Amino acid sequence: MCAKKIEGPPPPQGRLPPQIPRVKDELIERSPKFQEWLEWFAKKWPNTSEWVRAREFKVDKFLKEAALIPGRFVRTHDYGYRLTSEEKIAFFAQRLREMLKTHRTLRHHLENCTHCGYCIDKCHIWLAFRNYRNSPVGRADLVRMIYKYYNKVTGKLFGKLVDAKELSESILDELWIYSHQCTQCRRCAYFCPFGIDNGELMRAVRQIFAEMGLVYDFVGATMRSLAQYGNQMFLTHKSIRVVLDALEQEIKDEKGVEVHIPLDKPKAKILFLPSSTEIFEVGNFGLFISDYHLQFRDQRVVEIAQRVGAELVVFGECGHGWRPFKNYCIPELEKKGIKAMHFMHLVVWAMKKGKLKFNKKLYEHVVTYHDPCNLARAGDLIEEPRIILRTIFGGDFVEREHIKERTLCCGAGTGLLGDDVMPFRVWAGWPSVYDAWKTGADILSTPCSIDKAQFPVVIEYHKVPMLCKGIADLIYFTIEM
Repeated sequence: MCAKKIEGPPPPQGRLPPQIPRVKDELIERSPKFQEWLEWFAKKWPNTSEWVRAREFKVDKFLKEAALIPGRFVRTHDYGYRLTSEEKIAFFAQRLREMLKTHRTLRHHLENCTHCGYCIDKCHIWLAFRNYRNSPVGRADLVRMIYKYYNKVTGKLFGKLVDAKELSESILDELWIYSHQCTQCRRCAYFCPFGIDNGELMRAVRQIFAEMGLVYDFVGATMRSLAQYGNQMFLTHKSIRVVLDALEQEIKDEKGVEVHIPLDKPKAKILFLPSSTEIFEVGNFGLFISDYHLQFRDQRVVEIAQRVGAELVVFGECGHGWRPFKNYCIPELEKKGIKAMHFMHLVVWAMKKGKLKFNKKLYEHVVTYHDPCNLARAGDLIEEPRIILRTIFGGDFVEREHIKERTLCCGAGTGLLGDDVMPFRVWAGWPSVYDAWKTGADILSTPCSIDKAQFPVVIEYHKVPMLCKGIADLIYFTIEM
């Protein structure tokens, strides 16, 4: 090892109040911002994080039509119609019943939980806030008690005695809050003896809200931009060309080579996402809204690949986008005779062929790696980033305690990147940053766009002497040209 490790987390900055559950390695007490946690959350225990509410974005006509769901959305602000409490309750209950008929896994998740509690301390959100309702089993129980009331004879007859409850507006409000504080990382499903996936259950709840005309503000606005412009920043073709020109100049200044980055090139054999036809990015926020929006987004990728005559589509750095791309888009592309791969597959192939050379002296740091949830638990991309990092950094690459399928979420995994949920964000991401800090690395690397937006905020807030960089960044810093 050539680079020097940083000092690890400080000793405990205090002690949690006695009523709040503690864990063996008490990470909340090890944060330099521990006193702020006490002010924000401890005083509100046991409902510590319930006051942080995701701002609502009312689905507009464009976003409704973009998902191609005629008649499915009930309310949009275009038409000025607002559902009454009774209509909201009836709609939610009916859609839940419909989903349970067609989604066998949802019924499994609701019927087979034994409340063993094994998932609770595996959840990074519970570790950050110690709120039972904000644990996998706690969130699922909100749905489970409705399910029992409307689908079980015993639920109707005995109600609370069998943990069944009729849906009410207050329960809907709780469902909105806690379904939007689950980052759908699915770590609970990995550890659950019965494979109960509470992340998928919360995703179904959020889809029902979307069908009622409500999505999280940041996600809704981002999806609208993706649908209109193919990118998350409302950038036009001209704006992207300006960015690419600046990038070409930066490469020339830093690496001493001239490159041309093509944009919307006709009859291109390789379609690279993001800088591709119609300025597409790899992100798919439809994953956080509904199955319809997810398919709409990736179907456009298929159409564009066909139009430009691509033989290969290369996917760039994104965690959440890779999950639908791998499981939906790639099969659809293969039907059209088009191959697809992640850019890390391509880099590893080039390394093995001896086509790439690296010099870690160009970037002397100790590097650790964060496995994005959707790569490790839903995308089969575990070893490729490690091959890249070990090849480049050798002994200066160190592993964390929680790796691969056991990885801890960044805390913003369902697009929870808005300022309205900032108190939630900076603590939801703390378990993962703390895990990285313990390695002594000064670089936290990740091939996920949400991670790269979230981790710097968490790192700065908790005063961690570490930087967050993408895998592509580290390849660029160390590659010899």
